[in-house]
Amino acid sequence: MATATEKSSALMEGVFDEVRKAAETNVKLSQEMLRQWLTMWPGLPTPQSMWLDKMRDFQKAWTGAVSDLARKHRDTVDRQYQAALESLEQNLKLMEAKTPDELRKRSEEVCRKAIDCVKECTEAQVKEFQNALTKLTELTTQSAS
Repeated sequence: MATATEKSSALMEGVFDEVRKAAETNVKLSQEMLRQWLTMWPGLPTPQSMWLDKMRDFQKAWTGAVSDLARKHRDTVDRQYQAALESLEQNLKLMEAKTPDELRKRSEEVCRKAIDCVKECTEAQVKEFQNALTKLTELTTQSAS
């Protein structure tokens, strides 16, 4: 029969596995987004100086957008890490339960919080992705005109 520690470990492994999957999906979406951006590269104007000016403007805007995305991504990862630490603390407190019913209630609470955390982080990543696409669309439209 599995001990409470083994059950907690299995529960946390599941939570961390879901967080890992969400992070992998985020990376895949980012890579696909980059592929799509490259296919939408604006047409090149004929005069050389005009082309260079537009390229410099696009590079400046692109650098700012990527820096902003990186900061937002770091904030999201920080929130995920903090939530994982809080979840770990709550799981360690599960062992303090005096009755099986109390253990069940605490376990349900930990699971709900973990699911809510994954949901919030995923929603934040999707929102960041949508904002990134919007920013890229604006940049490509501006540089093409």
